[in-house]
Amino acid sequence: MTNLSQGSTSDQAGAPIRILGISGSLRRASFNTGLLRAARDIAPAGVELKIYDIREIPFYDGDVEAEGDPASVVALKSEIQSADAVIFATPEYNCGTSGVLKNAIDWASRDRSEGSLMGKPAAIIGAGGRAGTARAHMQIHETLAETGALVMVKPGLQVQAFSPPQFDAEGNLIDEKTRELLAKHVEALVTWTRLIARPMEYVRYACEMDTAAAVT
Repeated sequence: MTNLSQGSTSDQAGAPIRILGISGSLRRASFNTGLLRAARDIAPAGVELKIYDIREIPFYDGDVEAEGDPASVVALKSEIQSADAVIFATPEYNCGTSGVLKNAIDWASRDRSEGSLMGKPAAIIGAGGRAGTARAHMQIHETLAETGALVMVKPGLQVQAFSPPQFDAEGNLIDEKTRELLAKHVEALVTWTRLIARPMEYVRYACEMDTAAAVT
C-alpha cells in the first residue's frame, strides 16, 4: 500500500511537499539535528521540512500502549501521518543507531492507518566519526523496511563529522561541500516522494522539465 492520499496536501497538484525530520540524537549541539536544520534551510521552493523532537517519547511498553498511547506518541504518529515523507538523521553508537531513534520507530510502527509509515517515502542521513554512520544506516534501513516504509537508497549521505570539521560548536553544518551534497539528497527525496505519493504530479513536473529543456 502506498500513500496516494495522505490528507489534504497529497491529492492537490502543486501543494507543498511536507517532510518530517527526526533526529536520533538528543544532544543540544547534535550534528544530526544540525543536518536536519541545514536540510530545512536549503530545501527547494515548495518544500516544508519540520523537525520533530523525540525526547519526550517513553520506552515502548505494550502495557502502556494497551492503556492508550501517551500524548507524545499520539503527536509523533500525527506528524508522520500529515507528512508526505520522513527523513531520519541517525548517529552511530556501538555499530548501530541510537536507542531513542529505534524506540520512536517502534512506537510509530504500531500505526497502520492511512498516512502511517506503511508506504511512506523515507530517507536516511547521518553524521558520526571516522566510519560515518554506515552501520547505523543499514540497521535503520532494515527496521524501516519491516515497517513498510519505502526508503530511498541513493544518493546516500554519511558525514564524517570531525576530519575536517563539518560542524561548529553549536552543531550547525558549516562545510559547503557537504551542504551541496545534502541539497542533492533533499532534492532526490522530493523526487522520490513525488514518484510514490504524488505520481500524477510527478508526471506533470517531468513534462514541464522536458519542455523547458527543449526550449533552452
